[in-house]
Amino acid sequence: MPEANNPLEKFRISLVTSAFSKREDGNMSLSYGDTKHSLENRQKFLSSIGIDYKNIVGSKQIHGKEVRYIKDDYRGKGALNYDSSIPDTDGLMTDRKGLPLIILTADCLSVFIYDPKKPAVALLHAGWRGTLKNIACEGVKALQEKFGSSPQRLFVGFGPSIRSCCFEVEKDFKTDFPFGLVVRDGRTYMDIALTNKQQLINCGVQEKNIFDPEICTFSQNQDYFSFRKEGDKSGRMISVIMLKP
Repeated sequence: MPEANNPLEKFRISLVTSAFSKREDGNMSLSYGDTKHSLENRQKFLSSIGIDYKNIVGSKQIHGKEVRYIKDDYRGKGALNYDSSIPDTDGLMTDRKGLPLIILTADCLSVFIYDPKKPAVALLHAGWRGTLKNIACEGVKALQEKFGSSPQRLFVGFGPSIRSCCFEVEKDFKTDFPFGLVVRDGRTYMDIALTNKQQLINCGVQEKNIFDPEICTFSQNQDYFSFRKEGDKSGRMISVIMLKP
């Protein structure tokens, strides 16, 4: 995969497959945007990185902070239809090899986490609401509790998201987010990725182990889906992570 599409490429991690799609790969959602080719899009994109689209595990994302442990019997949940997706979950983690986890985004941030010692992986969906609930640290804590993962040894990669150049928010966001906000001409803007980065550092992840490709979905809308720019017609990118068999 090209480096821009592989959030863990910086660390040259050979035991993990991780990637996110682009607009040119098509809509990956089974419930948003034009879905008539979504399964075909999933099959084509995922097969290009050695993943069978029928094996992926997805969830019904609600902008919460629930992080769920995924076992082999979850295989295929959300793969072929939305109704089979795991309910009310914005974070997935597993130590099972060959079990691909996915989330779908179109401005929200995907957070890829890898513990090389266990080994184990996690994938989080962090919009501003999930960021407010500190889902990044919830993911780190879930790995600690389930696998004994040390935050200092974790590697983290980000997918594309809306950035402070384009994401204007209400001024009262300053109360909820002590970092990741930018004020320009009296207006307040948020950078979801930078906020999550600081939250991860605050819960023990080393800054040198966090990779941010610095891609804005809004300003680079020709290459990425953006709900804030396109509205209800917007498709979704897929983010996927898997421990290689």
